[in-house]
Amino acid sequence: MAQATADVRMQASSSAVTAARKLISQSIQTDRIESPGRVVVVYFTPQGRLPAAKHVGRIRRIVEETAKFYESELKRHGFPNRSMHVLRDARGQVEVIDVVGHESDYHSPDGQRIRDEVVPVLRQRGIDADASVLLLFCNLMDYDPVASKISHHSPYYGGGTHLSGTAWQCDSEILDPKRFRDATPLTDAEYGRITIGRHNSIFIGGVIHELGHALSLPHCRQRPDEAQRGTALMGSGNRTYAQQLRGEGKGTFLTQAHAFRLAAHPVFNRQVPKSVHQRVSTDFKQLSVHASDSNSIQVSGVVRSNIPTHAVIAYFDPDGGGDYDATTASTVPSSQGRFAFRSGPLGTNVSGELRIVACHVNGTTSSRSVRYDIDREGRPDLSIARMELQLQPMIDALRTDDLALAEARLQDIAGEDAGLINIGRKVLDRFQSASSTGSPRPLSVAAKEVAGDVSSMPLSVLLPKQAEVGWLQPTYDSVPAKERLLSLGGDYFARGIYAHAPAKHVYELGRQWKRLKGRCGVQGDRFGQVDFQILGDGQSLWAAKRVTAGHGKTLDLDVSKVKVLTLKVTDGGNGLGGDWGVWIEPTLTR
Repeated sequence: MAQATADVRMQASSSAVTAARKLISQSIQTDRIESPGRVVVVYFTPQGRLPAAKHVGRIRRIVEETAKFYESELKRHGFPNRSMHVLRDARGQVEVIDVVGHESDYHSPDGQRIRDEVVPVLRQRGIDADASVLLLFCNLMDYDPVASKISHHSPYYGGGTHLSGTAWQCDSEILDPKRFRDATPLTDAEYGRITIGRHNSIFIGGVIHELGHALSLPHCRQRPDEAQRGTALMGSGNRTYAQQLRGEGKGTFLTQAHAFRLAAHPVFNRQVPKSVHQRVSTDFKQLSVHASDSNSIQVSGVVRSNIPTHAVIAYFDPDGGGDYDATTASTVPSSQGRFAFRSGPLGTNVSGELRIVACHVNGTTSSRSVRYDIDREGRPDLSIARMELQLQPMIDALRTDDLALAEARLQDIAGEDAGLINIGRKVLDRFQSASSTGSPRPLSVAAKEVAGDVSSMPLSVLLPKQAEVGWLQPTYDSVPAKERLLSLGGDYFARGIYAHAPAKHVYELGRQWKRLKGRCGVQGDRFGQVDFQILGDGQSLWAAKRVTAGHGKTLDLDVSKVKVLTLKVTDGGNGLGGDWGVWIEPTLTR
């Protein structure tokens, strides 16, 4: 393989793409098997409802449109001769498998329920749903042709790996690529007054977008230098698909980062290396992050893996808004595994997560995440990232409660690097302060029983009247997992309360305290979204909605009239997976 250089850039060069393509090809030629990847198309209709008009022909056209988009975009990025493998009948047409539901009433949260009813039907036909990518059209749109109104109550999302996935889609009789230019007015319950053409852009674009999730693609948006091509598919590109046909915009494109991910995906390759079923083991070494010009970040390192890596991509994901506003950078590592890239402009006064993803020739990916901050002047603050990358031995010592070893490791690693010493010292001081405090034995004294001359007290050492968590067991000043340390936004804390949703912690204050201060958020790099609420005697005092990974929220509230304090953490609207809520350094003061 020609050695691929790792220039510090946002986009890999054509020569680098050629090197990546050759590496994928060589891996297949060395030890090939028939690809297990394929898309299986299902049409689901509730009991007592007819399929939407002419659904088989329309669905076939939608699937062919979807395949054409992915194939043409992969070719544009330098990966030709890749076609989307779809289950077809003896005549070569897309097979649309009709499934009738067990019941008559289904709604948007019922995706798993619908899939569970589809799986036995597929099994009877010899199809393993857990080894397929299911493109599942749900006949749950309500269209009134007389009033020209439409709405839906369908599951409309997707997710998966390189070997299996599911994308739930909406369907109606007007959903058809033939109607992208249809100017008939339409009132959509979500999008308002639009045309049938735009409706088709949105919902056929949605098919392609949600299938992207089923193929393991996360969200990302276009960078400023990519905007001339239109809107990134995995950003809001589902809403702009084919809009150029009506002269309404530039349309939708696939980012280079996602082309790299799909280039080795089994669905787009008829033959794959035998390692397609092998678990990947990856180590990112010598990772370094530096502030660059134009409020951007420069990243370099070495990737080592048991499965060859044909690309390394990055997601620069600002906090808030999920990952829809993440931007990407792409590179191809050298034959020694070295890589380097930089972000585009990251804005000002923002914090975020940098996810470094290795793309492997068997279609798998592996990743490493670090945090970043950008100040009001646009200067990157990478102190958290430096701690995560350079001070891991110190953090490991803290996980074993060995403060002396943690101190020694900080000195060994930092040497005379004053900046790194200050970063580590800030964390160490928290744990040393917690170990030397005069607090009562943890969970031995209720808040209302603390002596009146004590001016402040960590809530995490006080005995709760009630404690419930949604996963594992109530834990204080740590989390019940191997990482052990409470973590928020890449930083580490000695005091706090583990509160996986749904969680409730109740404390009797007896009107003996004045204020409650602290922070709350989602633990470490967990992917959940949660709601936090604090109640005093049953009345809401403070709340934070849809909190995700990052620095979390700060709280400072009056509890002087509160007898019973309740801390609640609930699902933030996207399911309970990863909902590791944590209360960080919650402290009562007089």
